[in-house]
Amino acid sequence: MPMTYKKAVKVKTPGGKEMDLTPEKAWTLAPKGRKGVKIGLFKDPETGKYFRHKLPDDYAV
Repeated sequence: MPMTYKKAVKVKTPGGKEMDLTPEKAWTLAPKGRKGVKIGLFKDPETGKYFRHKLPDDYAV
């Protein structure tokens, strides 16, 4: 069951445009014992293709 997050994030789409999108999925990518980064899965509204983008550190996963 995919979770949808409410908070929109300013991301650059693969087409080169900056848009405010909400990630369809978000997770933390970190080596063992380290802080790591948060990654979000977004869908480009123009092409329908999925892409990943780094999320801000204060984003709730």
